[in-house]
Amino acid sequence: MLIEVKATLRLGDTLVPLIFMSDGTHLSNFAGDKKEWPEYMTIGNLSSKIRQMPSAHTVVMVALLPIPITNRNIPQKRLDEQRQTNREVLNEVLRRVLQPLTCTLYPSAERGYYNVLCADGNFRRCNPVLAAWLADCPEYSDLHHLERHVCFWCECPKNELGDYIPSDKQHPRRDHNLYRTLSDANTKAADAELSSRHVHRRFNVYRHIPCIVSDLPKPDRLHTMQIGMLDHLQKLIFHFMKTHEWLDKYNAIRLSVPAYHDLTPKNTSYEEVSQWNGKEMKEMSRYLLGVVTQSLRGGSPAQRPIFNRALECTRAL
Repeated sequence: MLIEVKATLRLGDTLVPLIFMSDGTHLSNFAGDKKEWPEYMTIGNLSSKIRQMPSAHTVVMVALLPIPITNRNIPQKRLDEQRQTNREVLNEVLRRVLQPLTCTLYPSAERGYYNVLCADGNFRRCNPVLAAWLADCPEYSDLHHLERHVCFWCECPKNELGDYIPSDKQHPRRDHNLYRTLSDANTKAADAELSSRHVHRRFNVYRHIPCIVSDLPKPDRLHTMQIGMLDHLQKLIFHFMKTHEWLDKYNAIRLSVPAYHDLTPKNTSYEEVSQWNGKEMKEMSRYLLGVVTQSLRGGSPAQRPIFNRALECTRAL
């Protein structure tokens, strides 16, 4: 999308990729399960070094998204109606926040271009484009009007998630323009087609903005690497050690890792931890390869090829 827009720029124009971030935050359990859902924005013209400096104030909060109403012990029909109402309220808030990108708020804007006062005191003709949206998987489902536990990049069936699929058998990318057409049709056949693709009908603001909606989700370090891939790798290592009866040695070496700077001492084995948070996964990524390497020392000649393959997989990630 950005490449196509960049090709249409005139001499002196500036492309401004907009990067949005949202994450529901749990505040307290003592006063009615208080939560907040802030929405932040930054621009892609800044270097990552500057953007990550808290003192630079490069990320600003633009809105507090509405927290969905939680209903318990109500009929399923009423629950579905309330969920639909929650989606409509969320989309109305997002529509008001993202309205300038549709060129309807400022009629003088020429195809999305605005004269922007920059930090050096000069006005520049800028074209803001929605380029990325960072969130976790449940939020992507709510924002894009998709059912839970489905892929937001392609139309992969739920029972094939996580499986290896050859390149010649890849599932089609999600076409939100088609979803918009089916939602506007408002027929039983269109609703059935949306349901088969695990998509909720009704209005969705992203389908009315010049962008490729399936390209908006971007991998981030917390949800993709630490809580995602590293957690998956650690489960594989656990079952691998258990299968080859090396789990006791693995736990003993892991618990012997000393506290160093910001590394906290380990007091429980892997199977005794009920849930890992982002900080624990970040710490674990710093010593996991060393622990696996020490744990797989020795073994019979028949086990060495398998152990070497496990080390290669751990090192690759």
